[in-house]
Amino acid sequence: MVSFKNIMAVLSVLALLYSCDNTESFYSDADLIQSDVHIIDVDSFAMKMTTYRYDSIVSGEERLVVGRYIDPYFGEVKASSYIEFLPASYYYTIDDDAVFDSIVLNLRYDGYYYNDTLQTKTINVRKLAKELRLPNSQTDYYNTTSIPLVDEVIGQRIFRPRIGNDSITVTLSPAFGQTIFTALKSNNVNDREEFLNYLKGLHISPADGEDAAMIGFSPTGSYIRVYYSYPDQAQIESEYIDLVYNSSTKKFFNSITGNYSGTPLQGLGGQENEVSSAALGNLGFIQSGLGVMTKVTFPSIRNIREYNEGNGEIFKAQLKIKLDSRYYNKNYPVRDSVYVCTVDQNNDIISYGGVGYIQRIDPEINEVYLTADVNFFLQKLLTNSQYLNYGLVFVPFNYNTSTDRLVLNGENNPYYKSRLTLTYVIYE
Repeated sequence: MVSFKNIMAVLSVLALLYSCDNTESFYSDADLIQSDVHIIDVDSFAMKMTTYRYDSIVSGEERLVVGRYIDPYFGEVKASSYIEFLPASYYYTIDDDAVFDSIVLNLRYDGYYYNDTLQTKTINVRKLAKELRLPNSQTDYYNTTSIPLVDEVIGQRIFRPRIGNDSITVTLSPAFGQTIFTALKSNNVNDREEFLNYLKGLHISPADGEDAAMIGFSPTGSYIRVYYSYPDQAQIESEYIDLVYNSSTKKFFNSITGNYSGTPLQGLGGQENEVSSAALGNLGFIQSGLGVMTKVTFPSIRNIREYNEGNGEIFKAQLKIKLDSRYYNKNYPVRDSVYVCTVDQNNDIISYGGVGYIQRIDPEINEVYLTADVNFFLQKLLTNSQYLNYGLVFVPFNYNTSTDRLVLNGENNPYYKSRLTLTYVIYE
């Protein structure tokens, strides 16, 4: 297992440290107009782009991700969720003559979707054959984690997503519901351990062959509801018992997998096996949920010292990477920003360097770029030899609870070469 941990938590901490201790050099206008200072713009320094994939990433805890689709450049993308539901209470007063009516799983939309929501989706629900329990040496669930399932599908819903709605309801097996109702009605369940004898958890998955949207649901807003009634009493609505997700136990994770066969990424190896942009059609690839990253390095940047025998300093450094509209559409949109992070020689993220922004100059004529201030990294590269083996990566927001992706023009792409532009201050 790689040491790539919960990236969103790491980034949150590093972002705070960065904002409190940003020590980049700053020059005032008065400094720059002194007679012994000259300013030059340079865009000729080489950059190198490679793509690699983490063996696994820590599963996010904020969202259930369920869906499957086929991406022309990333292949099959599939996500399913494992979650434990427990009774909201273990103490119910239910009369003996109460009878079970029905049981449903209510999944609350959280607003996230990716790919085509107009296509029909399927949600299948199965019981877990084993409880959600981490091995003794493991502190997190990963996107590659799986737990044995009971074969029987106890619930299925075929639908078209309506993300603007509150939730979607999946009717579950009456036999399963009767078992749960009888256990709670008879007060045979007094705690979590006893309840696990009846339900260890649920697996929520898409149909194996669907090509539709990836949908996000809220774990804390979702629940199982068991309806019951009294035959001899006139009632407008059934009474009910709720099983809820207990966020304090964190018994939940997403399995997100991919199949790159027949795509440019089919030969992509692990974390330390980088593939050049030239070998990928002069492109770089980024994919949330599956750990695909594009790394940028600057092998010749130290040659900037040749200007005026090193009597100067980088004032501004901007990376500009083209996003070609051929690789995007309404089903594969481009988000507004990404994290910019430093990775070491093993491609482990070690520091945060701010945010890169999507600059939409004129989308109609394919003028869309990822731009990022990289001065913080180049300053380190010029003064610390260890950074010669380091690089920059771009991390989408909600990296481990989404399947968003980016396709970047490489450094030698014939349609637009991604480039580094420097403003260099020379002291005479």
